[in-house]
Amino acid sequence: MISLRIARIAVVGLSLVPALVSAQEERSPKTSAALQKHIVERDYPELFGSKAYRTKVENILSVDLDRDGNSELVVVFAPHYRQSAPIVIYRVSKTLEVTRVMEGLAPGSLVPLSGAYLDSHSLGQGVDFTLNAKDGPIDREKTLKGLFQSRFGGIVEYRSFFHADGRTGEPAYIDMRHVEVPRGKTNCENFEFSHVDGIAAGALKADPTKVLLVARVGPELWLYHISEFLPTGLLRKEVRVEKLPVDFVRFAPGSNPILLYETSARDVQPLRFPPR
Repeated sequence: MISLRIARIAVVGLSLVPALVSAQEERSPKTSAALQKHIVERDYPELFGSKAYRTKVENILSVDLDRDGNSELVVVFAPHYRQSAPIVIYRVSKTLEVTRVMEGLAPGSLVPLSGAYLDSHSLGQGVDFTLNAKDGPIDREKTLKGLFQSRFGGIVEYRSFFHADGRTGEPAYIDMRHVEVPRGKTNCENFEFSHVDGIAAGALKADPTKVLLVARVGPELWLYHISEFLPTGLLRKEVRVEKLPVDFVRFAPGSNPILLYETSARDVQPLRFPPR
């Protein structure tokens, strides 16, 4: 069962707003401190060379996504670069060792440039490319391993091409093969990721055994079922997209093992979707 409450986390050196942590996590202050220490001292986000921007965290959710008995910290960042994942997952051991999961999430469609983000290409540290598959299907894990062993620290995989950049620190990967690239382009010159408006975690009433991470993106809800964190740093996941309920105002706060939302009529309803 997932139990959540609203809390505030004070983190020196990071810009934070009220964040969600687990009510069942008795050591949440220690967990938060361990996350802060890891980000500031070991794995500062979006670092190109020595240029470090002040990191803004918009939300933190503590939830056991793969039901292995240990909670993950799901962090919503406000990225500076448009090739950075807005949702990053950290795993915390019982001894407070923090590791960032290599694969981040960027829910939503690819949208036109807003001018709000920097571009690694403009630094001379970004490249877009396709791979020659004439000799047969590409081994994704082998390909990614080879790319990360080269000079690249960040990889975004689209259906028809890859973006790679020279950020430093632990490798970062985003899987965007499930979204359409505008006009079938083979570069990321004219688009950026969608803004994440909110996140929640829990189960649907119709299937209380499956933990879902849900991101609100404009008029849509992006639902992720992460069943396993693979040793390669990738996620074994299922992704589905549903329309936002017409009376949706926000995800309901509080201890909710079932995904709930507040309606325009000021009541609380479980999330429900038409059967597939």
